[in-house]
Amino acid sequence: MTSKLLMIPKTKFNPRFHPTSREIELLSQVIKFEQNVDSKSFTLHESPLSVHGKLHFGHFYNKAHKDILKRYKLLRGYKITPSMQFELFGPQVEHAAFQQLIQMGTTQMEYNEIAIRQICSKYAEEQLKSYLEQIQRWGILEQEISLTIDPRYQKQVLYQLAHFLEQNQIIREQKIVIWSKSRFSEVPLDSVIISQRDVPAHAIKFKFTRLSPSFKKLKCSFYLVLELPSPWKIPSAKAIKLVEQEWLVMKNKEALIMSKQFFNTHKEEFSMYQFVGTIVTSDFVNLTVDNGLNEFVDLRMIEGEENNIICPAHQMDDIPIAKRYKLDRTGMVNENGQLVYEDEEFDILNNEANQQILKELRERNRILDVVSSAQEVFYHHKITGEQLLLRSVPGWFLHFDEKLIDEYKEKYNLNEINTKQNNKDEIYTPYIELMEALCGQWCITEHNVWGIPIPLFKATTPKKFQKLKNGYLLNADIVKYFADLVEKNGSDIYWKWNIVDLLPDEYKPYAQDLEKHTCVLNRNFILPQQCDLIYEGIDQNEAFLFSSQMMMMLFQKKFNRKIHTHTVLQFNKDKISKTNCFTLENIIEGQIKANEQKQYGCGVDVLRALATSINEHDEFSQFMLDKKKEQINYIRKIYWQIIGCLENASVTPVDFKDLHFFDSYIYQQLILFVANITKAYEDYNFGLAYQLYIDFMQNYVSIYVSSTRNKIIAFHSEYQNSLYIYYKIYDITLNVIQPILCFNARDIHTKLPTSWPKIPVSHYQEAQQNIVTLSLLHKLQKEINTQIDEVQERIKQKSISKKLEIVFILEPNTFEFKLIDIDPDELALFFDCGKITIETDFLNKKRPNHICMSSFFVKEQFYHQKINYHVKFYEINDSQCPRCLEHKPIVTQICQDCTDYIQIEEEKLKQIN
Repeated sequence: MTSKLLMIPKTKFNPRFHPTSREIELLSQVIKFEQNVDSKSFTLHESPLSVHGKLHFGHFYNKAHKDILKRYKLLRGYKITPSMQFELFGPQVEHAAFQQLIQMGTTQMEYNEIAIRQICSKYAEEQLKSYLEQIQRWGILEQEISLTIDPRYQKQVLYQLAHFLEQNQIIREQKIVIWSKSRFSEVPLDSVIISQRDVPAHAIKFKFTRLSPSFKKLKCSFYLVLELPSPWKIPSAKAIKLVEQEWLVMKNKEALIMSKQFFNTHKEEFSMYQFVGTIVTSDFVNLTVDNGLNEFVDLRMIEGEENNIICPAHQMDDIPIAKRYKLDRTGMVNENGQLVYEDEEFDILNNEANQQILKELRERNRILDVVSSAQEVFYHHKITGEQLLLRSVPGWFLHFDEKLIDEYKEKYNLNEINTKQNNKDEIYTPYIELMEALCGQWCITEHNVWGIPIPLFKATTPKKFQKLKNGYLLNADIVKYFADLVEKNGSDIYWKWNIVDLLPDEYKPYAQDLEKHTCVLNRNFILPQQCDLIYEGIDQNEAFLFSSQMMMMLFQKKFNRKIHTHTVLQFNKDKISKTNCFTLENIIEGQIKANEQKQYGCGVDVLRALATSINEHDEFSQFMLDKKKEQINYIRKIYWQIIGCLENASVTPVDFKDLHFFDSYIYQQLILFVANITKAYEDYNFGLAYQLYIDFMQNYVSIYVSSTRNKIIAFHSEYQNSLYIYYKIYDITLNVIQPILCFNARDIHTKLPTSWPKIPVSHYQEAQQNIVTLSLLHKLQKEINTQIDEVQERIKQKSISKKLEIVFILEPNTFEFKLIDIDPDELALFFDCGKITIETDFLNKKRPNHICMSSFFVKEQFYHQKINYHVKFYEINDSQCPRCLEHKPIVTQICQDCTDYIQIEEEKLKQIN
């Protein structure tokens, strides 16, 4: 019976949390918040989540951070509108749908547009259902779901397109895509494997068509010699980039200009040639050559890795060069991405195009017979292994007026100097660079089927139409009429209905001279949204988020300034979304191990804690998860002790001024903790908020509880003070951490408050005034506990059982002399040790020196105050009660006060039984 009474505290609360079962039970409680209709609203930008592939830690990281932010704003009294958007359209969804078919063994790859859309629609609906189930398990607030497949949404987007057509901001150009020949469609970059390998290179002569005066003196034909691994790129070449600075002129029957590196590699082949001299690149960059197929090519001096033909339709590293020099991006391809040369089709992948072009170049004496090799870039599909092509295909682009960018820069005074002085504008600098790069080149269309179709009709007899856009009938009236039809009938009508039914009455007579052209709107073509905060990852900023802000500038002439970005998480130097090392479901629910036993799942709260703390420098690992799990379990044990004291006791409010030293110290630390964690939330630094919570519970609360809980259980005369502090800790800490640890907080607290804790101003001012003293005492507390551990370890090694008395020797009229005013018993609780004595140097000299167990000094400059603590450890003659931890003369194993209490409790138990 006595042993049961000594097992304190007593509570039904389970310190162990079983997330695989408890979190699911708590879901319905976690997601409900009461919102005040009259409160100030807070709008958080939510970019649509594309429903292709599996949800990964990157998705969880983003959604958890936004959920934490929304919960915090709710506690602060804001009214929020939880919403979640899903992107069901787009080439990535279409590609994933067909990947699924391939993995299921489907070999058929030819489908009409309606069949493709049915396949994609089914895939997107299944993915959406799976996504919603998983996201709900993450403890995310209840959301209003909006889908880009909604006909009302499609109508709004089409109306925006009509607006831009009215403003003449839509232009037609060629765009660069990775192309699948088997399906005649684009392939997303994340489904492509890019590799390099050595292939035969051909030395090709480009004849100068315009010579400088110095060249004309030699009175012969001049040729520029370049090595090319892919001659099929030559017909669409518009310029040549020249990297090397030094070139050699060699003459036989004709003059050849070649790089010094090329000559050194092939000296034997040019033994019959005469060396004329050396020139530099700038001597001939303003000249032109023909490429051997009667096409004129500019010579450009451009920094890079090698001399090469600029052909942006075929070489990825040529794209930025083409943009810089505004080169024509047309290639020798038709609208399906097939290579076309002189009305004949040649297969690039089977080398047919190369052979044909080499044959013609040889006939025109443009090939040098040298044996060489070069590295060529190859693109393959990750799933099918199909070799892919880099192609140029027609696309429709939204043209930006460059004056808009200049006005924006002037309005916000964004320049390099301003950015350095004002850190908050650093995020906008890359936006400006992107805006300038995308002016006139922002493509709004895709050559897939799964998307919002544009009513784009190609004229079979262009002469019948007065106003055509590059041979296409596309105007605002037709788009608006089609948008109204889509709202009522869905967008599949573009392929199901006849052309005459898709046109307004005034255009119906021309239907017989039109044919449909499949082109869908890019998924980034989205409505602008003004909001209180945009909180996204860096990669989202460069995609959807950036485009939405550009649209806002076009429509509303303003830009959302409240933007916060988080980093892209990596694992083994790769985006964590590109790895399969960690599956969310296995982490949360546990996985089946080799012995067919299910591993204990970490739960969502552990993962949420990790999501707040991890950054781009951390290595995502099981060790990090285990560390968070240990922290949360340790914190639950502290609450278990607090609840045990609160469960069967009534809390009486205590005035702040009536608190004793140790209680006052913890209460003031609690006030400062709330202030610091509030700032962390306001700065969107959720990792700091979580760490502040953990540090406060481990470094302050755990010591306070271990030192005072027995006093509460024994109904010590001052137990109400500590009980009140217990209640404050319990109530406030769970409240402020619930945005991060929503399930744990709800499980520990039967009814969590729905507002942020309000600290009286006078209490906060008092705590601020004592920051220096509080910090000093906390530092000293750590030092004392460290020394106690060392002394006790030495005693243990000598096999001597001794109790310690800790003596502070203080000098009068010093900063540290303030300890004289503190009750030694209070200090004993504060330092969580046996007995504390405070003496002057004169009093301490009365003690024999040989009975001192150990001593140490604390000397340092602390907040402009010099401190000098001399602490000694002595053996004491009285003992500590194992129940109330008070030092009293030994009567029995337990002190007389506790013995009396136990007897009373035993009598109560007998009566109950």
